[in-house]
Amino acid sequence: MSVMRRTIAAATVGIAATFGLSGTAAAEPATPDVPGLAELRTQADKPEAKAAVEALATSTVLHDVAGAYTPFLYTAPTVGCGTVAPVTLTLASGTTGPTAEVKANEISFQALSAYPGVVKSSGLNVAWINTNTGASGILPLDGVTEGGYPALNKVVATGPGTVVASIFGTVGYTNATCYVLPTVGSFFVPEEGPLPAEAAQPAPAPAPPA
Repeated sequence: MSVMRRTIAAATVGIAATFGLSGTAAAEPATPDVPGLAELRTQADKPEAKAAVEALATSTVLHDVAGAYTPFLYTAPTVGCGTVAPVTLTLASGTTGPTAEVKANEISFQALSAYPGVVKSSGLNVAWINTNTGASGILPLDGVTEGGYPALNKVVATGPGTVVASIFGTVGYTNATCYVLPTVGSFFVPEEGPLPAEAAQPAPAPAPPA
């Protein structure tokens, strides 16, 4: 492993722990019986992927979060690039369907770097686990814009339920490479039909008789 990769891996563990667990000092690792967690760990074959999965597993966000658009819990510390110091932030979010772009049972994961410039390459990934079904995966954010540039997004068929995810990896620019440390988020993916928040709304009162 190169010096840079060792440095990034170490920073990932340290900073992710600081940012990911701030405000949740009592957080404990997810219990071993969380469906699919063991399988997700086996898919993490690189230090940065292992750190992202552990950030996900030790978070306390294993609960339903209803809403079509949901940001991750904190902006991701990003090293190796920046306008003043070689540190900046990356905002990540998830959009659940059904929408014009995202079907029911899917999430569109996306990231937005604070570093200015045109993105040349995406080395971002998302590690995700559906805590209801045990489905999980680690996939690249390899979407592209209409102009052929990296869009830093990925539509993932997670199935319905509560999905906890971690985004991590790199974003390449002409003169810099940004190393995005893990950020964790929790999302509720509905089946066909309204979101729970919509379904919970009281039915409209019947019209008075004529």
